[in-house]
Amino acid sequence: MRYRVGVDIGGSFTDFAVLDRQTSQIHTLKVLSRPDAPGSEILTGLAQFAERDGLDPAEIGYFTHGTTVGINAVIQRRGVRLALFATAGFCDVLELARLKIPHIHDLFSRRPAPLISRDRVFAIHERTDRDGKVLQPVDRQSVLAAIDGARAAGCQGIVVALLHSYRNGHNEAAVKAIVEEVAPDLLTSCSADIWPIIREYERTITAAINAYVQPMVINYLEKFEGALRARGVTTPPRITKSNGGVMGVEQAKRECVQMVLSGTASGVIGASYLASACGFDRILSLDIGGTSADVAVIVNGEVAQGNGEIIGDFPIYIPSVAVTSVGQGGGSLAWIDGQGVMQMGPDSAGSLPGPVCFQRGGTQPTATDAFAACGMIGHGDLGYHAVQVDV
Repeated sequence: MRYRVGVDIGGSFTDFAVLDRQTSQIHTLKVLSRPDAPGSEILTGLAQFAERDGLDPAEIGYFTHGTTVGINAVIQRRGVRLALFATAGFCDVLELARLKIPHIHDLFSRRPAPLISRDRVFAIHERTDRDGKVLQPVDRQSVLAAIDGARAAGCQGIVVALLHSYRNGHNEAAVKAIVEEVAPDLLTSCSADIWPIIREYERTITAAINAYVQPMVINYLEKFEGALRARGVTTPPRITKSNGGVMGVEQAKRECVQMVLSGTASGVIGASYLASACGFDRILSLDIGGTSADVAVIVNGEVAQGNGEIIGDFPIYIPSVAVTSVGQGGGSLAWIDGQGVMQMGPDSAGSLPGPVCFQRGGTQPTATDAFAACGMIGHGDLGYHAVQVDV
């Protein structure tokens, strides 16, 4: 196979890099992302490569893909509406979190609202002790009542996070079986299946983030695979993981939390390689996309691995590249808060309609529009002529 392809799909742009192994040349391309039609940016990019460089999709031997679809959904809080099934007496796990306020010197500091509000948390009567022994089997009636409550609240998915399930996931599996029997349309995730770690908050928030983005990620990956098949790509795609590795599409659908930092981690890996090649042993990497800005520290050419990295307002407790992401990208929208103070983000104009200066129907000012108005950009086309800026 002649070609190795890497694709990074962000909220605003999709970037392609193709290595021709016969000539050792690297070809690059940038096209606008299509959140309204996932996968179509792949068709567009491969078609342009075929026309411009003669790339034959059947000759692609390796295809790896990083995406920010998961992290953008968390930062902008655009995931699905979830219910949480928790052990009776422990339903405040997301509200309590770790009892820390974000800014200890700010008298008005407030913790962010949880991904699953308290009115969508339902008690399950069961109990497993710290050694994994089941003291009380799952009470079926409490599960049925919780399902009715989740339906009444308009929930699209359920997170099951029970006490001490990291030692024994039997009761969580029993709850999931009842949900699949009674309400198979509700996508259900068990915390013990997602990441069975000690401490209830860490396990619950990680499972909640996984479920929060899962329907979106599944739809996205299915469209992505379909686009590759439509262009004649036969090699199975690899999805980059939060820890800098890769995984297959089916694993990515099951373990969405493993790809929440997919594109973000890839950028840090690339920065570390460049730093090492250039002889810099201590660098700070800054990756600003359309929706988020990602910061990481690289020492001696090595990417630090973390656990509990901050994604928007929330920590995510899986092994991952040590990177912090905030909703401050080029497409971040400017707005005025209740006190008349200007704010930026985390909502983004994305690629549709995009910043006003992109001439694609945008009407709300973004960071990119500010740069254009200040004369920092707009002196030529952006993104390999993908965008014409109208100052």
